Amino acid sequence: MTKNKLKIIILLTFLSKLTFVLFFHEKNLTHEWSILFNNFQEYNSYSYYIFNGKHIPSSYMPPLYFIFLYLNKILSMNLINFLYLVFFNQVLLSTLSVYFFYKICKNFFNDNISLIGTLVFSLFPLMIYSNGLVSSATLQLFLYLLFFNSYLVFLDGKVDLKGILILSIICSLNLILRGEFIIIFFFSIFYFILINRKKALSGILVLILSVSLISPYILRNFDNTNKLHIVNSSGYALWKGNNPLAKVEGFHNPLHPDARTNWPNIIEFESLYNQLDKIEKNEMYEIERDQTFKREAFKNITSNKIKYLKLYIKKIFSFYLIDLESSLKNYYNIIHIIPILIFGIMSVPGVIIAFKKNNYKIKYLILMTLILIFFISVFFILPRYKISIISFQILFSMFYLEYLKKTKI
Repeated sequence: MTKNKLKIIILLTFLSKLTFVLFFHEKNLTHEWSILFNNFQEYNSYSYYIFNGKHIPSSYMPPLYFIFLYLNKILSMNLINFLYLVFFNQVLLSTLSVYFFYKICKNFFNDNISLIGTLVFSLFPLMIYSNGLVSSATLQLFLYLLFFNSYLVFLDGKVDLKGILILSIICSLNLILRGEFIIIFFFSIFYFILINRKKALSGILVLILSVSLISPYILRNFDNTNKLHIVNSSGYALWKGNNPLAKVEGFHNPLHPDARTNWPNIIEFESLYNQLDKIEKNEMYEIERDQTFKREAFKNITSNKIKYLKLYIKKIFSFYLIDLESSLKNYYNIIHIIPILIFGIMSVPGVIIAFKKNNYKIKYLILMTLILIFFISVFFILPRYKISIISFQILFSMFYLEYLKKTKI
């Protein structure tokens, strides 16, 4: 009976998301992906900047979503606009995410509560909307849930070579998709070793294998820049969220990050312009550019600590609940805002109730949620970033609903 209900939810998820994407989707690649995509197609180079005809190997954007886009381009065989295939596959990944969310719920709840939570998750408006975006959000959600589902099994101490290999592959994919997963990854390894000290070697093995699997990309970056790194945009992201004109959403130009024409007559950025102009146009350009943004961001923060502390608190509030000053179109649409508020508010007592259960899996998910919120809010908050924590908020809301049911309130 439960399996049939889950199948119905999954089918409903697929049909609703596919229907939405047919009518509401982006028509073109967004600017950053377009540059990377065109340079790779025309010059067989994963590069963002071109100086004097020379392509600078890029690590500005993690490569996995680019690979996803390019595979869809190949599979489309130029018979259709490849973005249609991208959105279709994002719907498939989003549908699979529902199954893994259900499996995570089953760690903590009975069938009925797990199915209720899964139904809410499957039809959550933001989850549906993200399928029609040229964005890594859907792939990120899928790989995050795949990771957390596998990790919770691993955390139980159910360790074998097959499980270690699968978890390592999942971790490696996440590492080359989103920069913040580096924090999740190292914390998760540390937490596993803390809980399973006798099996610490298994955690260390996952660490070694995960890094080894992405080592060709890391070595490629090292060969070009003499710096071991996966992604090279933390300085720019920090500056976007911490400059004199930044709000919760940050302040950023819609086009080329260094194009002065997109920031006309902004005196607050005069010092930044001068520094960017002095950077040599060679293989180290991206590294130096990012360091320049990072220095400027730290200068902003240290020169007005109270201002940026208030902004940081505002970003935390906006990330967990709602941005009261959003400039984005349709942000305050009732279909978007009501579910965000309901589960944001319900999850607060849910976290308290869950914490009291003294379950190491629950405490891991609580700590993981807090780490994501406090870390990402250092930078800037866009509405789609909510996807990284909404599954946790729904999960914690289920603890609150379970509590209300038991107390018959």
